Amino acid sequence: TSDWLNFWKIRASWGQNGNQDIRKFQYLATLTYDNAWYFFGTDKTSQTIGSYPPILPNPDVSWETSQQLDFGTDMNFLNSRLQFSFDWYKKDTRDWLVVAPALSTNGTGAPFINGGQITNKGIELSLRWNDRIGEFTYGVSASLSHNNNEVVDIANDEKIIHGPSNVLAQGTAEMFRAEVGYPVGYFWGFETEGVLQDSAEAANWVGPEGEPYFTRQQAGDVKFVDQNNDGEIDDDDKVMIGNPHPDYIFGFQINAGYKGLFFQLTANGQAGHQIAKSYRSFSDSPKNNYTTDVYDRWTGPETSDRMPRLTWGSHQNTRYISDLFIE
Repeated sequence: TSDWLNFWKIRASWGQNGNQDIRKFQYLATLTYDNAWYFFGTDKTSQTIGSYPPILPNPDVSWETSQQLDFGTDMNFLNSRLQFSFDWYKKDTRDWLVVAPALSTNGTGAPFINGGQITNKGIELSLRWNDRIGEFTYGVSASLSHNNNEVVDIANDEKIIHGPSNVLAQGTAEMFRAEVGYPVGYFWGFETEGVLQDSAEAANWVGPEGEPYFTRQQAGDVKFVDQNNDGEIDDDDKVMIGNPHPDYIFGFQINAGYKGLFFQLTANGQAGHQIAKSYRSFSDSPKNNYTTDVYDRWTGPETSDRMPRLTWGSHQNTRYISDLFIE
């Protein structure tokens, strides 16, 4: 095959890496002096510093382990001017180090625990061409990778690690979480099906019992999808509305050289993932500007079927995390 295939390697590998990158002494009931000032005795004019255990100890906490399996091949063609590489991998992160949910009645914070497993698997491709014409050299290369991320296990009954609230704006619920069967950090919220265009449509947007979904719903308000058809818009209707992990990561490079001069152009990008967008500053105040998307808001029938009317104060149009904020 030397006239067309100059090199061929088949690769396989397996290995494990440990990770202990968490706060120290999680296995002990350590003491802290942070915010531990208190009054002692009858004299309330001065405070005394005290201490308390900031976490529950976890003597069983251990290292997180990442185990990876990889199969690949490298091939060179046409006097090694054309080079091709392919890899398939599967990486399991086991004994995932996470902070455990804890009851407030514990009276202190939660430690890190070995809380589950995450799997990443995918492929990586690269193709390169390098050649020489006299003193002129040039090359072109391209790469593409695809990764699938999934939470396989979480060590609690709910199988969920909840994200924080008040991220998108003040007064909003959690918008991302980790849950078994989903990619880690996926966006969680309501699906929408347009904007109520007029008073007749607002009056007819009702549940299976004929009751309106909101007491003061009117034209210009968002229509949220009632996933379970129970006549209420609540947490039971929230679904995955976005994946922050790209489906594809790609790169491209061109290089050229002539005598002592060298030129290189590099480009890279990601595709197939979603990001969250806020249309306004964190706190709701008339002094906080909107983005220019507000010019496309609903102002009357048929003016917008995506951006709702402007409202004052807390309102489901902006307070409910939905696919309106995911792009």
